[in-house]
Amino acid sequence: MDYQYILIDVKDRIATVTINRPEYSNAFARESYYEIADAMNTLGARDDVGVIVITGAGKHFSAGGDIKRFKMLVDTKTYLKAEDIEAVSAMPISIRNCPKPVIAMINGVATGAGLSCALACDFRIVEPSSKMIMAFVNMGLCGDNESIYTLTRLLGPDKAELMMMTGDAYKGEQCVKIGLATVLAEDGKLAETTYALAAKLAAKSSTAHASQKRLIRKYFYGDMEKFAKDEGMEIAANSRQPDFTEAVNAFIEKRMPVYNQK
Repeated sequence: MDYQYILIDVKDRIATVTINRPEYSNAFARESYYEIADAMNTLGARDDVGVIVITGAGKHFSAGGDIKRFKMLVDTKTYLKAEDIEAVSAMPISIRNCPKPVIAMINGVATGAGLSCALACDFRIVEPSSKMIMAFVNMGLCGDNESIYTLTRLLGPDKAELMMMTGDAYKGEQCVKIGLATVLAEDGKLAETTYALAAKLAAKSSTAHASQKRLIRKYFYGDMEKFAKDEGMEIAANSRQPDFTEAVNAFIEKRMPVYNQK
């Protein structure tokens, strides 16, 4: 598969997958989900790869979904489709299914679908200026790409609900403190810290890593496909509500949304 929106580099048994739309703060194009899923499947099967790092080109990990596409859906009243939401869950599912350890190196902001990608990874490395935002509620949506599923497994229901229901930004130190991120790198040492961990993992047994990940997937993430179906139906229903239209229009018009509270 030829990739349009990601870059792949393999060196010293470490594969780096770079989300490559820096002019859009690495917001996901429709094909981005499938390209990352294909990369996980391909790299996971390579003998010369022991660990995978996912990051974003330029200043940010990923700004999430394409709001301009949301605006088109609102204006044409075509809305989100449950089967399409379920289909893009191939990305987080492929990360959890990957037999190799996967590290998210979170430069700048990871929000929306970008956060979903990071949450599916085995480890998340941040620096003090990194931000993680469960921003779906700010668009009148519940969340996609298994974000509620993976967030709840990381934080537990109460802390996950606080993050998803407020849509607040969590900075690097706070992310590590609550268990959202794995390691806090010093300022300016995000890549150094990430690749030090990657090198340590790459030197270990890939066979053992694969077994560890299979067991974790089976007993802690075993119903991801089932969740994807329910998630798709919920978010598709969200997209047909006035709150979604108001949130999208407010974002485009650079104003605060005003919801009709019944």
